Amino acid sequence: MSKTRYKNQKESNEAIAKAYIENDYTNSQNKLLLVSKVNYGKINSKEYYSSIDDRGMNLYEFNNNAERNLMLIERYEWADFSSVTIDHSVTKSVFTFVGHGENRDITIEGKGKEVEQVIRNHSSMEVNVVKRPVWTKVLGYRSQTTWKMFMASTVYTLILLFILHALLPAATHNFIMGLALLILFLSIIGLFIGLIKPKWVLPKFKIKTRKRVLFSYLYLILSCFFIAGVFSDGESTSTPASTQVSSSQNSVTVASKKDGADSSEQKIEKNDSDKAVKEKKKQKAEEQAAKEEAKQKAEEQAAKEEAKQKAEEQAAKEEAKQKAEEQAAKEEAKQKAEEQAAKEEAKQKAEEQAAKEEAKQKAEEQAAKEEAKQKAEEQAAKEEAKQKVEEQAAKEEAERKAQEQAAKEEAERKAQEQAAKEEAERKAQQQAASQHATPSSSTSSSGNYKPFENDPSDDQQSNMSCSGQIKGNKNSKIYHVPGGAYYDRTQDNIVWFCSEADAQAAGYRKSQR
Repeated sequence: MSKTRYKNQKESNEAIAKAYIENDYTNSQNKLLLVSKVNYGKINSKEYYSSIDDRGMNLYEFNNNAERNLMLIERYEWADFSSVTIDHSVTKSVFTFVGHGENRDITIEGKGKEVEQVIRNHSSMEVNVVKRPVWTKVLGYRSQTTWKMFMASTVYTLILLFILHALLPAATHNFIMGLALLILFLSIIGLFIGLIKPKWVLPKFKIKTRKRVLFSYLYLILSCFFIAGVFSDGESTSTPASTQVSSSQNSVTVASKKDGADSSEQKIEKNDSDKAVKEKKKQKAEEQAAKEEAKQKAEEQAAKEEAKQKAEEQAAKEEAKQKAEEQAAKEEAKQKAEEQAAKEEAKQKAEEQAAKEEAKQKAEEQAAKEEAKQKAEEQAAKEEAKQKVEEQAAKEEAERKAQEQAAKEEAERKAQEQAAKEEAERKAQQQAASQHATPSSSTSSSGNYKPFENDPSDDQQSNMSCSGQIKGNKNSKIYHVPGGAYYDRTQDNIVWFCSEADAQAAGYRKSQR
């Protein structure tokens, strides 16, 4: 679809936009429901259009000077919004979409009701329609701008006055004019008072300002001028006849007063004159009736001529309209044929574009797979490094604990050695004391409790008469009883005792475990 085709054919921008949008939806999974012109809220010379489908709305920018006349600028999905507020007017509708992010305001021109129905049928949004008074939807009152409402009210009043002038009888025109002049006089006074004290002349208005006084009373003054201008013809036609009749009555009344004191002869003349006046009035009334009848006939004849002329004009218009429709039908058929050719061309281009997109997508998928593989390898390397670090930390922790355990055992061994030394010294003192007391007994007992040691050179145990009983460690001076925690672990520097008393007598202390 080329831009040159539209320029040669001089199609409207809306028709061009619609053709482009229909072409875009040719290979789309979304179902196109309608196309409408929108106000996108930007102050510039460009036009914007929207396509409404079953899943959302596309916004397009129209540019006659671009290679592609219509360009997609934004996409709204119905699922992205939770509610919508709709404000309908006569020629447009304002849609305010509310979602998790920023709200969206879109003005649909001419097809607001259809878009509302689409939203109700194809989305789960909560639809809120603004209820406005009927008069706010009338042209001139929609924006609620004071000067626009003033101008609209003035124009509508003038139209209404012309309609009333045609409908109301001529006898009421004088009364309407008099009432209008009275209201005009009061409005001028109210205008001057309101400019000083607005609340005195605006008792029913919530907002009482000098601006409101100025617009309200200027409207009344202009309306009264319009009434006087529209209904002034009734006064000009009726005034001469009434003036003539009233002057005649006044002359008769004056004459009757002067002749009140005359004689009966004068009364007879008066009666004759009254009859003459009555005859004259009657004659004038007949002449007036004849004139009115002639005028009415002339008006009827003029109306017939005018109706005939209008009928001829209407027939000519119908004929011209029929010819225009035939021409439009031909143009439309030609346009449809060209549109069909353009659609075929666009479809072919779309298929080529789709093939390119598919190839591009496959390349991107391949690149994504390679990248994912690389990331997985990097992740595995990181995990392996992390595992090694954790193992190293575990080894260091085990070594630290082993060192702490060894230090603890060393401290325990030293404490035991110290205790054993102290115990040995104490026992040695006791033994020395007992030797002084009973030398013979001590000599005999020392020979009975001599411990047996294994050979340090090969750790082979000898002299095993007390083997399997009390096991002592010659270095730590700690002895272990059978069933103790370190009984079986002690393998070197073993000293055997036949009893705990023998071990304690030799300066050994019992293991705490």
